[in-house]
Amino acid sequence: MLKKEDIQYLRDKVLEKTGIDLAYYKEKQLQRRLPFIMSRAGAQNVEEYVELLDKDPQVLEDFKNRFAINVSEFFRNPERYEDLKNKILPELMKGTGLVLKIWSAGCSVGSEPYSLAMILEEMPHHKPYRIWATDIDEDALYKAKEGVYSEDFICSVPPLYLEKYFQPLGEGKYAVVPRLKRRIVFEKHDLLQDEVKETFALVVCRNVVIYFEDEAKRMAFEKMSNALQEGGYLWIGSTERIADPSSLGLRYVLPFFYQKGR
Repeated sequence: MLKKEDIQYLRDKVLEKTGIDLAYYKEKQLQRRLPFIMSRAGAQNVEEYVELLDKDPQVLEDFKNRFAINVSEFFRNPERYEDLKNKILPELMKGTGLVLKIWSAGCSVGSEPYSLAMILEEMPHHKPYRIWATDIDEDALYKAKEGVYSEDFICSVPPLYLEKYFQPLGEGKYAVVPRLKRRIVFEKHDLLQDEVKETFALVVCRNVVIYFEDEAKRMAFEKMSNALQEGGYLWIGSTERIADPSSLGLRYVLPFFYQKGR
């Protein structure tokens, strides 16, 4: 088991190096996961591991992949996308405002915002939309903006969508078509520390706060609720729950969907 002072030292160094604040993660999770990650990197102690984070890009990448916990799969939990398409979006399409604004928080390499965009493009009552896709990991955002994925990565994309919204590049690579990319703004943003300057009809934040301490979870959900327009929806991950949604001005409407105000 790691000493508390070792964990604090690692927290300080990781925050300085990556911008990821491990103070928001449960200590039990850190105690369980850090020794494995350190051993995988070949480090005997925290000091050696911090040195590797500085010197070895692969060790740093592995760490960020394991702690910047985001959805990184197209159409993850397809039954929830069916709820979004059939029950949530039709109502939002009727709402006021010329443009439907959506925030994908913790977007990782872009699978989620691109999945949302494909669904929106196929809605029968089409309305202009814009997706703000954010993440703390600059490397993941670079990949998201590039929009190029390997064949195995997009295996869950429906064939019709694959044909319409991806261009084959050869060697098992596919690129998202430009018209889909134009609807999405990718931007670095810390869910807990950075402000949100506008409101949205839909906020999607799935399997991002699962390892946060309770107070950090509360902060994140409160920020997302504040970022919702009246009547807007928050969609969270299948491993997450909001203990007291009414205290945040939210009400449960469907599995993992909450509505603000109504």
